[in-house]
Amino acid sequence: MNKLIISVVALATCYLMAFSPDITILKKDGAEPGYTGSPGDSLKNCTACHGGTAIKIDGWVLSNIPKDGYIPGTRYTITPINFESGATRFGFEVSPQDLQGNLIGKMILTDTITTKFVGGEKYVTYTANGIESQDSMVWNFDWIAPTNGTGDVTFYGGFNSNYDNHKDGDKTYLSTLTVKEQTGASVSDISNLISEFKVFPNPSSDIVSITLDLKEKSRVTIDISDMSCKQMESLIDEEMTGNITKQFSTSTLTNGTYLVRLKIGNQSTFKKLTIGR
Repeated sequence: MNKLIISVVALATCYLMAFSPDITILKKDGAEPGYTGSPGDSLKNCTACHGGTAIKIDGWVLSNIPKDGYIPGTRYTITPINFESGATRFGFEVSPQDLQGNLIGKMILTDTITTKFVGGEKYVTYTANGIESQDSMVWNFDWIAPTNGTGDVTFYGGFNSNYDNHKDGDKTYLSTLTVKEQTGASVSDISNLISEFKVFPNPSSDIVSITLDLKEKSRVTIDISDMSCKQMESLIDEEMTGNITKQFSTSTLTNGTYLVRLKIGNQSTFKKLTIGR
């Protein structure tokens, strides 16, 4: 009798999930490994679960890697982003791979609240706490560039946008970022140049403070850009040393998410800043 009751309940649940438009999907804790759309993943992507057709889009995998390429052994920040007007839930999965699907370099989680590893440490994806937002979602993780002689590296990203907590009407996007290697470059890291870099309060509604502790006198550039890396304002461009705190007005910025970039020489790092009033 118990087995019969369990079977009836299971069948009823499946029926409701399949045919009732009022049943919402649960908050899933990350994508399954191997759905970035890369050649090494056999081109599999989010449409395997969400249906529809994947759309290729540029600029959804960002980084602070210089235009002239990565320096082997250097740590950089990778920023997957997802834009979809009207969407309220967002997902992603990113992996730097060669054409055979081998992981290139080493990824490091910097925000375990909204991101996690799957497939060992080969893929970074979202968590159940890194899904909900309005119109866009931003995640971050770090990447240590591979050894000298590796050459070009491609980050493959699969993204999904959801409108009403149902899979119907979901949008799937594929975006890549290919970075080259700086030939003959020496290993360096911005952490060798600074002891501290803080942006607060965050979120900010009016005035934002930036604290920087330099280990030696350096030419410092700090600017604010939107999530497509379009520069909005230049805040600092001068030689500095020691511990510095400066305040800036955010009155010219509309509500949203921005990137505060610190650059010293050919090394740079980002802090995410949210403006809300």
